[in-house]
Parts: sequence; C-alpha cells; structure tokens
Amino acid sequence: KYNIKPSQVPIVENVANLIKDENSNLTVRIEGNCDEWGSDEYNYALGLKRAKVVKQALIDLGVDAKKLTIISYGESNPVCTAHNRECWAKNRRDNFTLLP
Repeated sequence: KYNIKPSQVPIVENVANLIKDENSNLTVRIEGNCDEWGSDEYNYALGLKRAKVVKQALIDLGVDAKKLTIISYGESNPVCTAHNRECWAKNRRDNFTLLP
C-alpha cells in the first residue's frame, strides 16, 4: 500500500507548514522506502508511489511543487533488519530530508 494513513496526516501537515513559511528557503526530499518483500523493481516502484502520494498531499496543502523532490530507495534503506512483521512495518515509510 502507498496511501497516507490517518495517523500520518499530522506529520505531513507539519512538514507543509514548515515549508510554506514565507521565510523558508527549504526544499524537502521525500524518500520512499519499502520492506524486503517483492522484487527490487517492484519495491523501487512502490517506494516511488509512496513518495509521489506524499508530494501530492503537500502540494494540496499549499506547498510549492518546486520545493519538493522525490526519490525511491526501495528496500535498500531499512531502519530495521529483523525478519518479522513489526520490523517490516517500520521499513514501509517515507522519510523527509530538509535541503538548503
């Protein structure tokens, strides 16, 4: 899945508010990540879909699209390496990196 969970909406709104600040020159890189299930190609595509959905949500909240970039790391950037459901859930995520 690549939809934004209701529990994640406040995070997206906070990022939008940070970027929309008139004094902000920040650009944000949205990084899509996946768990280890599926092929490399599938996970890359899924990570990209996750990043695109968040980018569109930020645009819908009034963020200038020029301040947003996206990338997919697929399964190559795990935050947890155990082989269990809890760990896999942690790896299915988007990260935000603030760029100058």
